[in-house]
Amino acid sequence: MKDQVLSVKQMQRLMELGVDVSKASMCYVFFESDGSKYADIVVHDESCYEMACMNPMPTFTLQDMINLMPNNVKYEGKSYYLSIDKKFVGYIDDMDVEDCVLESESNILENTYKVLVWLAEHKYI
Repeated sequence: MKDQVLSVKQMQRLMELGVDVSKASMCYVFFESDGSKYADIVVHDESCYEMACMNPMPTFTLQDMINLMPNNVKYEGKSYYLSIDKKFVGYIDDMDVEDCVLESESNILENTYKVLVWLAEHKYI
């Protein structure tokens, strides 16, 4: 499951950038048992906050991030449109096929996170 959600470090970065994480669909919970620390991922709902000792931390899935992304952005006077494929995530210009921001590594979760960071840094979200 951990490969389907953002890491704690990634979520902390998004929160530092002011991204609203309240709509995250999953949540890390942390607890101790027999002196060992464990982390688990559960559905992000009221029950994960009922036990404050578990220090819940919301985390995004791929779909959560896509839901936050605007369909288009204006950057440097041009309009760019969200484009998502198996290999890349980014904003492209329909006319010239120029990219405003484009990530194309093999991991779509990581690519989407990087674009989300760019959007937050440029105050689009």
